[in-house]
Amino acid sequence: MRKTMIVSTAVAAATALTVGVLAATAGNGTTMTTAPGMHTGHAMRTTTAATVTASDLRSTLGRMLGEHAALAMNATNLGVTGSKSFPAAAKALDRNSVELSKAIGSLYGPAAGKKFLDGPFQWRAHIGFFVDYTVALAKKDKAGQATAVKNLTTYTKMHGAFLAGATGLPRLAVQNDLLGHVLELKNQLDAYAAGNYTKAANLYRDAYAHMFMTGDLLAGAIAKQKNLK
Repeated sequence: MRKTMIVSTAVAAATALTVGVLAATAGNGTTMTTAPGMHTGHAMRTTTAATVTASDLRSTLGRMLGEHAALAMNATNLGVTGSKSFPAAAKALDRNSVELSKAIGSLYGPAAGKKFLDGPFQWRAHIGFFVDYTVALAKKDKAGQATAVKNLTTYTKMHGAFLAGATGLPRLAVQNDLLGHVLELKNQLDAYAAGNYTKAANLYRDAYAHMFMTGDLLAGAIAKQKNLK
């Protein structure tokens, strides 16, 4: 299987609540007004005037990060077997990455959103490192696997520092949380590639659930910054 370059896709101007909830917190107030009947995603019902709460933020981040984990594991599982559906899965994963970067940008500015997505050893890079690991695993290339793991470890430090700086969370806590996520995805893929599908399924569930804890961690810090109740 050859490595697939993940290409950024355009995001519609009228973004669903996955970004809208976060965008509403970027200003001084916390009230978001939507036109009657406008689709606002899963986190809240359509309304003409919805006040963004800490609970809304927590729900939205949990959903987006949980989706990331599921899409990432789907893509690498398909990739390690050489499935023809891998490129489509990779594109779906990248759409989620762009949504997350838009959310970060709405909170901390466009430059922060761009760095989150495309900075050295930041979000999109770690997905590329997982692709590298998947390719090396499929080829039984131990050196390639080791290089990918080294890059992923650097990512947890660099991206953890970025998120900690933005949210005010302790750097080590964020870095350790990202390391846990990376190891869960790696271990799930290892089990799947080895044909241990029961173990892989259990690890899949654990990795998905972990993302909601990460969402809680980030949402709590952001809600404090933005004075959300």
